[in-house]
Amino acid sequence: MAHDEGYFAADAESNEELERLRLIESLGDPATTRRLATLGVDTGWHCLEVGAGSGSIAGWLSERVGPDGSVVATDIDTRFLGGLSQSNIEVRAHDVTKDELETDCFDLVHCRTLLCHLGNPEVVLASLVSALTPGGWILAEEPDFGIIEAADKDHPLAHDFDTANPKRFAFLRDAGIMDGFLGRSLPALMERAGLAEVQNEGLTQIARGGDPASRNWITVCDREPPRVS
Repeated sequence: MAHDEGYFAADAESNEELERLRLIESLGDPATTRRLATLGVDTGWHCLEVGAGSGSIAGWLSERVGPDGSVVATDIDTRFLGGLSQSNIEVRAHDVTKDELETDCFDLVHCRTLLCHLGNPEVVLASLVSALTPGGWILAEEPDFGIIEAADKDHPLAHDFDTANPKRFAFLRDAGIMDGFLGRSLPALMERAGLAEVQNEGLTQIARGGDPASRNWITVCDREPPRVS
């Protein structure tokens, strides 16, 4: 991406940004926790939650790993992680594009809708992989908006909707906000990072105007481009 790295919503008002993060959690957490449970996250695991947002998954991991395990919850903006008071959680201000991580340390590394906001996701993914213990797992969940189109082609606005979407994707990419197609590249990125047993899953959803998924999409599209210093 053309712009300097940085948290694309850093200038957002706190209540507005917290609402956006909680909306993402309400949409994504059911699938995320199902996937984490399938991976076998259990008592005693040491977990790294990168881009922890407002902390819902870090809290879930804390309960899952118990007092013998640990969770490091990192984010470039930790203002919404103050509620994570569990003794087995460490909250850490961390820029994954610049700051180093421990190596061979974590049984699980998880991130969601993180790599798509970065200019060089492959480099960051390699850093996350190096933080894993031998035999550890990484779960990276990223969007692919390439299949978005009007479900009802007879709707009077269907053509305009389908025409506008490529322009939205181009704007988000050129503004340095999001690569809306990264999800389809993840398996190849993970294989190049040296991971074994690479698996992938895609979920689709039909959303109507006013639905949570539609509101979430609007919160991204309404962001101003990051300021370049």
